[in-house]
Amino acid sequence: MSKNNILKLNVANDLGYGSVKAKVEDTNIHFPSVIAIQREQDLNKPVEFNSNQEKLTYLEGMINHMDVTISSSAVKTQGRFLVGNAAIKSSLPLKAFDVNDFTGKSDNDLAIILTLSMIAAQRISLAVKNGEDLSDQLSTEINMTTALPVSEGKKNGIINNYVNKYISSKHTVVFHNFKDPITVSLNFKNVYVALEGEVAQLYLKNSDIKLQGLIKQDFSKNYPELANDIKVSDLVKIDNLLGIDIGEGTTDLVVIKEGHANAVASTSLPTGYGNALQDAIDVLQTENMNFEARSQLQDYLAQEVSPLAKRMQTKVRQIVFEQLEPFADKIVTAASKTMRKAGANVEILYVYGGGSIPMLEQTALRQKLSQKMKDFSGGIDVPVIWINKSYAQNLNEKGLELILKAMNK
Repeated sequence: MSKNNILKLNVANDLGYGSVKAKVEDTNIHFPSVIAIQREQDLNKPVEFNSNQEKLTYLEGMINHMDVTISSSAVKTQGRFLVGNAAIKSSLPLKAFDVNDFTGKSDNDLAIILTLSMIAAQRISLAVKNGEDLSDQLSTEINMTTALPVSEGKKNGIINNYVNKYISSKHTVVFHNFKDPITVSLNFKNVYVALEGEVAQLYLKNSDIKLQGLIKQDFSKNYPELANDIKVSDLVKIDNLLGIDIGEGTTDLVVIKEGHANAVASTSLPTGYGNALQDAIDVLQTENMNFEARSQLQDYLAQEVSPLAKRMQTKVRQIVFEQLEPFADKIVTAASKTMRKAGANVEILYVYGGGSIPMLEQTALRQKLSQKMKDFSGGIDVPVIWINKSYAQNLNEKGLELILKAMNK
């Protein structure tokens, strides 16, 4: 293909406070929700390559090298940005979602910057595979599903305003990695904004065989007396339930009543796992440990360190864990309030989201939730199912994929 055409892209975009989980056409994408604003002295020289194959590999992986400027009436922040992994590797000050303020994602330029950069990077990757001329503007037409936290999305006019930021604006992303910049124009045809947690429940209802097996495994381990009588197909078909989605900046509590989301009872706790990490950073800094950003701390906790550095990592982990138990208590209190509002018999509770993984491993949240659910059921066990970590972070994105397929029929 020598002539550049308008390429149509379907995008399921789970834009989290900590990371972006998305699918653009058939490509799964995951990168940290951070940018770095470059000053004149921070600008890198154009990238050079030793071979054409090296250049092609770099271009096809543009999602890891996003160095962009954006022209869009939806973006007020000006400048040249390193986005995602490129920002992390730069050692420049990182700009992330502020998990402590009450500004929603829909009002934050970061949401638009991350989304436009991601889609434009994938447009370049596809252009390379299609043999398009990168010196010409690459044009794109987009159908997208995305989501907002429950408490934000329920506010009057928020979803419409957020949709209009994409649909009613012309967007141009310019990549400055090379001597000759690459320009991508983005035109959003259809944008559907769902509520976080609700789309996760949609996927649970339509879960794949592997996920059903993992749900059955968790159920059998924790409720062996019920496991022989209840099939996993029965569990995922339950129409009265509570889902708790523990994210980086919010914790969404979604009530499903008779198969439909109860918008009145569903709510968001304006704190997530990222708040606990931020509290830990404050403590670490008072103890002269040099951590500046949540993403930096998360990377450190996940990495393998030398035996010499093990003592420090153990101390850092302990400080982080000390911040988690108070957060667990906040979740239980929020669940109690949600149950009272629901006014219905909740038959099962699902817990998922990226923050659910450390909360299961390092706190007594499961036991506390189990007891709280008994308080609303006359002492009878209400199963608490923890979604396996291989799926916990991706349920919203997978639910958005289902909606995207329905949109395109």
